[in-house]
Amino acid sequence: MKLLIILFLIFLMNPFAQVITIKGKILDSETEHPLEDANITIKGNDRIGTVSNSQGIFILTADFSPDDILEVSYIGYAKYSHAVSSFSSSPSINIIKLIPSAISSQSILIEAFRDRMDIAPINYSSISRSEINENYTLQDIPEFLSSLPSTTFYSESGNGIGYNYLSIRGFDQRRISVSINGIPQNDPEDHNVYWLDFPDLISSSELIQVQRGSSSGIIGYPAIGGSINIITSSFANETKLNLLGSIGSFNTRKYGVAVSSGLVNQKYSFYAKLSQTLSSGYRDKSWVKFNSYHLSAVRYDDNLTTQINFYGGPISDGLAYTGLPKFTIKDKNLRRKNYSYWEADDNQKRYSYKFERRSDEIENFSQPHFELLNDYKFNDDLTFNSALFLVLGEGFFDFDGSWADTSYLRLISANGFYPQNNPGNVLIRAQVENKQFGWIPRLNLKHKNGNLIFGTEFRIHKSIHWGSISYGENLPSGITKDYRYYFYNGGKDILNTFINETYELDEKIKLLGELQLAYHKYRLSNEKYISTDFTVQNLFINSKFAINYKFPEGQILRFSFARVSREPRLKNYYDAAESSSGEIPQFEKKRDGSYDFSRPYVKPETMNDFELGGYIQNNNY
Repeated sequence: MKLLIILFLIFLMNPFAQVITIKGKILDSETEHPLEDANITIKGNDRIGTVSNSQGIFILTADFSPDDILEVSYIGYAKYSHAVSSFSSSPSINIIKLIPSAISSQSILIEAFRDRMDIAPINYSSISRSEINENYTLQDIPEFLSSLPSTTFYSESGNGIGYNYLSIRGFDQRRISVSINGIPQNDPEDHNVYWLDFPDLISSSELIQVQRGSSSGIIGYPAIGGSINIITSSFANETKLNLLGSIGSFNTRKYGVAVSSGLVNQKYSFYAKLSQTLSSGYRDKSWVKFNSYHLSAVRYDDNLTTQINFYGGPISDGLAYTGLPKFTIKDKNLRRKNYSYWEADDNQKRYSYKFERRSDEIENFSQPHFELLNDYKFNDDLTFNSALFLVLGEGFFDFDGSWADTSYLRLISANGFYPQNNPGNVLIRAQVENKQFGWIPRLNLKHKNGNLIFGTEFRIHKSIHWGSISYGENLPSGITKDYRYYFYNGGKDILNTFINETYELDEKIKLLGELQLAYHKYRLSNEKYISTDFTVQNLFINSKFAINYKFPEGQILRFSFARVSREPRLKNYYDAAESSSGEIPQFEKKRDGSYDFSRPYVKPETMNDFELGGYIQNNNY
């Protein structure tokens, strides 16, 4: 009787579990080279597993149930998953090809953005490494992104290299949040983005993420116009040496070399790139000389990815920041002119006055970036990202100051100068030195029906600004290189924290909510001559809510609301560099005539954004 019971139990178990031998060979999908030491496991069962040999071959024999999932993983490749029942238990070898995939130390940024693309594809775009390889030569980031929906750019030099400006949905780049590896790049004092300070960054980029409309805090500080995040470092699975070269009109060319180590001991990978971009510019005297470097190293552990980045590039260029009157557009010669100043009569289509740009109006700047990025996976549901960073910037631009008198340059008796006449042919140097450091941690929790992200940003910015006379005629005695006609220290402390939830009510309805608390404090101190010293604090609560309805045919209907605030620029409160021309602090005054720095005239911007959109896709469009 006992024997019959045992046989009956074995009979019942047999449909659910049986001994199967799986033979396979792991290959690179692009090169078809065998992959040694690939991990072969059964999902959710750590007791069953093996690794591939030097020929990429593995043999796995175990009691499998029909529901078991075979997983194959290898550093630098996308994970392969397939039902055990699909493999043949025979002498034949199953070929498994793994797709190369960059492993980012900022997985939360990539996965969160991918989720949002699924929720609201009309608001999001991403550019992969393969698309970069197809379309990038040497153009700056604004021109490269200008083919995306609702995205435009313009170039001061006229050929897309140098000072370029990007707009999304009509909002200028001061109202767009720009990040590299999730680290903000908008100037803390000015809000602008100086793309030329990281030249040729695209050639070292793996992924570019763009969001249109009010943005969340996941890939940067919430912005009114949109957000851009660039994931860098092109780590390769194999050793590579790439020689870079481009040539174009207006004496434009680029030379460079990029080296990838491939995987070293299945744990390390290194990447290095050096390049130089040169151009005479479309407009007169709008030349550029951009040097670029990018060094990266990454270490892969079982649950931890650690990446170090060092990139930047000393740049120099000829200034071309003054536009031209409308009537010059159709004249091939006039539209290439580069004037320091002009006055014109558009009706008569002629200049009434113009002053040629001087050849010594130039800029030099260098801004190295140091990053330590970590990605720690506690388990399949909990991931922690960390970004420690330091940015150092120093440079100057020389511009025409032939219009400046002794009063503007503060060459007066109160400062120990006794000029007989105004100086002539003056060249003014504006110098800036920046230091910015901070830490941005993010925690991602996947839970039933949803995903929760919590993030914080600590950032401290310090700066030194001063102006001097680089050259001039008829200058009074006593002028030295150390003379400063303006000088002040700037600074900004930033503390932001946010929580973001994506929740799936059912197969049709998804909800998204975010709440952010942002504390920003400006500082201006040590002003020479006038001794203005103040701090301005702003506390914002930014919020966002969205609901998506997905129809059975795949169409999406979406409604969202966001409230985003942005503080003024430091110069809006007080343009200390122009204090000698009469600029004064923009604050209310007390009864004694002093300024009340707690009551600024200029107020923060706040946008309430309501959006209703739909998404339709079929075989025809």
